[in-house]
Amino acid sequence: MNIMGGHMARRIVEAGFSVTAWNRNLHKAEALAPFGVCIATDAAEAARHADVVICMLSSGPVCDEVLFGANAMADAMSPGPRSS
Repeated sequence: MNIMGGHMARRIVEAGFSVTAWNRNLHKAEALAPFGVCIATDAAEAARHADVVICMLSSGPVCDEVLFGANAMADAMSPGPRSS
């Protein structure tokens, strides 16, 4: 994770929430495991059971590829809010 994503993931875990992270560089994501962050092997896996998805990537085209390209994160997301 880069500076913003890594700090954000750690703060969300510290606030008591479950976080699953994915990074195009698996080594960067794995650095968050000691802080209690679950590591996904691909973007779709990270989004599959999430109530909230935060996409923090380097550019619009990269976000488009992750969200809508091969193994699209958007395809794994649940539509609409989840009921409690």
